[in-house]
Amino acid sequence: MLFSLRYSASQLKTIHLLRACLRETTYLPDAAARQYFRRYVLHRFKAYQPARNGTASIDTAAVERYKHRSFKRRKESVIRERTRATQQKAQKGLNYLRRANQGANSCLQKVLLFTYGRMGRRRYTLLSGLLEPEPVSPGPEGLIEPAAAPPLQQLYHSNARFLSFFTAPRSHGQDMVKMEISPEYPRLRTVLKTQVAAGVSIGRAIKSDQLTTPVNNIWDRPMPIKRARNNVRRWYAMAMDKLLPPLPEKEFDRLRGLATGEIKWRDGVKPRNPAVELNTVLVTSEDRTHALIEDALFLPKPSLADRPAGRGKSRPSTINRRFMKRMYMSIYILSCKLVWSEERSRWNAEWGSRKHAGPLQPYTSPVDASLFSGVDHRGKVPQGRVSP
Repeated sequence: MLFSLRYSASQLKTIHLLRACLRETTYLPDAAARQYFRRYVLHRFKAYQPARNGTASIDTAAVERYKHRSFKRRKESVIRERTRATQQKAQKGLNYLRRANQGANSCLQKVLLFTYGRMGRRRYTLLSGLLEPEPVSPGPEGLIEPAAAPPLQQLYHSNARFLSFFTAPRSHGQDMVKMEISPEYPRLRTVLKTQVAAGVSIGRAIKSDQLTTPVNNIWDRPMPIKRARNNVRRWYAMAMDKLLPPLPEKEFDRLRGLATGEIKWRDGVKPRNPAVELNTVLVTSEDRTHALIEDALFLPKPSLADRPAGRGKSRPSTINRRFMKRMYMSIYILSCKLVWSEERSRWNAEWGSRKHAGPLQPYTSPVDASLFSGVDHRGKVPQGRVSP
């Protein structure tokens, strides 16, 4: 039995945007980016789909179990109110993906930053693993002693979570104290210290891996507890906003291979040919010439998605192996992985570097010696000698 489905103009526009976004994700020149953005597009569109339109009860229940707020299903009143705004946002994302597939440097680089967790939702997913304390090893009798409350929570009389990541304040100079990341979080401590030492960041770098704060206020009185707690909170928010979490070891090694050329890039996808309308009516050569002249005189302007984006309005690059190698290198130098050292019994962070790209090959070509005759070792003509 066939059911005739009737959609409104707004619903049809949403369906067309979904199909167009999914089509553009299949053209991305990276396999991981294609998978990441396909899941992202589907989850975002499902969040604004009423539950009664779910394809199956399992899929409907799965959307309700999402923990992240942006993936949870909205109420129907919210969906109707935000339909126009979300369609504009989807159109904007579609244009961004289209420019990335055309070779716009900034757009494609941002797509890779989202894919490899340097920004966006996946970055917070990777960062959540660093915010878990290391499991405590049992004692000689096989018993685990109950952990004491973090020192800052006791000092500032608060159970805020960000206070649990710091050690007790230590004097630093006459009227300053400093606090470090607690040894109970060795992976977070290692990544933060090595990132500051390497000077790696997106935007402004983290100045120090320690929090330094005054003991007294401007009236030379003891710092109020609430203000001291807010100083810790602001520094913690700044550090977590700029921290670049480590990638899984296999993913980091694959990214290094693509950036250095050890792994050849073969993820290019050629755009599919557009569908041709089948016309059973015979067209004469005169009509075909007339239509060709009309199309040439019309000169349609390119859409905003086809125009170069960015302040410099640079033209898009050709997506080839050399271009993708540079793109992967820009992501690789912002990534790291954690390796456990058995000798020192601690975590070590290995950051990407351009040095791993290998030495440059010297370029030699025959040069006529007469080109450098009559000059000194600095390449200048000595005084009193006239060059011929």
